Amino acid sequence: MTESNGTSEPVEPLQPAAPVAAAEHVGAEPALPELDDQEVVDEVAAPVPLEPVQTGEAVDPGYSAVREVVYVQAPTPPAPRHNRGFGVLISLLGAIAFALLYMGAAAVIFALTPHTEFESTFSAFLAADAFWIPVVAYAVFAVVLALIVNRAAWWAHVLGSLAVAALSYAVSLGALALLRDVVAMTPADAAVLFASLAGSPLLIAVAVLAREVAMWFGLASSARGRRVKERNAADRAAFEQTVADRRAEYERAHPAV
Repeated sequence: MTESNGTSEPVEPLQPAAPVAAAEHVGAEPALPELDDQEVVDEVAAPVPLEPVQTGEAVDPGYSAVREVVYVQAPTPPAPRHNRGFGVLISLLGAIAFALLYMGAAAVIFALTPHTEFESTFSAFLAADAFWIPVVAYAVFAVVLALIVNRAAWWAHVLGSLAVAALSYAVSLGALALLRDVVAMTPADAAVLFASLAGSPLLIAVAVLAREVAMWFGLASSARGRRVKERNAADRAAFEQTVADRRAEYERAHPAV
């Protein structure tokens, strides 16, 4: 520059100002350090710890949100006992008693029949169908009655003995008539044959003895049937008590929430 007086003084040349870093500008944010790509991935993948959330309600440590399911094996109810096996055994014993009594009744009939050789007639009777058919018929119907009545009371055996007697008599009459070829006879001859068989002292003895034997042996079976029913009732009561005890124990161990 020159002053107005015309004299000039040497002026030092201006030095270029040093560049100011961007970080030194007023209000500028500090520069972030450059991160490698792997460091960025590791930092993102690192687990972030979570702080427990505090709530105003206290949580019971023993409470579980998952409902607990408990399987309890139910006791098996007792199977009722029956009286059929004993009844069948008693019926077969009754059939033996019926056969012996029938033999005795036949012996008395033959002994009281005039002009009859007792030994030969009685021996032929034991091997004849007139003896075996009533015995087999009684045994079959007595066993069927025992299977039907099972644990029934004594009155069932009393009424059943009437049915056994009637069926034993009727079946014996029909079987003996068929074995004597009643089908090939004329109606008059068939009527005579049926009348002679129906009024035969042997078949009348079959009906009477079948009724008495079936009744008395049936009463023996009904006595055991009564005891069997009492045992079944006791077993059922014990089972129900066991179920009630287990239910009460379960309710004490798992009280309702």
